[in-house]
Amino acid sequence: MKSHTSTHDVTESGNRVKSTLHDLIAGTEDLLRSTASYGGSEVESVRDRLKRQLDNARDQVRSGERHVVDRYHHMTDVTDEYVHENAWKTAGVALVVGLVIGACLMSDSWRQGR
Repeated sequence: MKSHTSTHDVTESGNRVKSTLHDLIAGTEDLLRSTASYGGSEVESVRDRLKRQLDNARDQVRSGERHVVDRYHHMTDVTDEYVHENAWKTAGVALVVGLVIGACLMSDSWRQGR
């Protein structure tokens, strides 16, 4: 079982949420436009409240997008810095992992050849 989610999965999930929120906002805007001809203080009050909530939701989505992008850039910068500062360690770990995988593959192919 994976202990973390891949970047692709996170991106896809974020895109689905973003799309759903945009659809919700567009539907709400359509609803507001379609009820524009209805009068009455109660309808106006509900419409104004809905417009405020819609504006708030839009602001939160934009803020969330900025936060995610900023966080992503921070993480890539930190990772890049770590790799540059620990180049030999990173190369050593990659070498060991490669050797272990190679040994496993050779061991399996040796067993099958016997």
